[in-house]
Amino acid sequence: MSADTEDVYDSLIANFGKILPKVDAELALAVLYYERKMTDVYPSVEMEISYRSGTDRERKRDELYSKYGFEIGLHGKNSLLARGNMSMAIIKNIADDPEVEEITGTASIASY
Repeated sequence: MSADTEDVYDSLIANFGKILPKVDAELALAVLYYERKMTDVYPSVEMEISYRSGTDRERKRDELYSKYGFEIGLHGKNSLLARGNMSMAIIKNIADDPEVEEITGTASIASY
């Protein structure tokens, strides 16, 4: 890969870190790519939502399920695992929660 291409990529990743500091840039890129590639359905996303210590994860699970209908389970001490069709706007909305520390995961083309 050329140095110019790597510089552009590094800049893109750094800019995502400024705009979406709690969301893994690779996840954000994948979601945005699939949103534009398949415009009739949101990408299928599997993500780990890490919360601050002491957060009531069961309440967070119930809130997210009620709002979005995702499959959600408790994970580790401070995290939830969520799976469903999601847009970048939905992920950003979840990341805007002050109790969220980090969101990581993967995205793929949603099945019909």
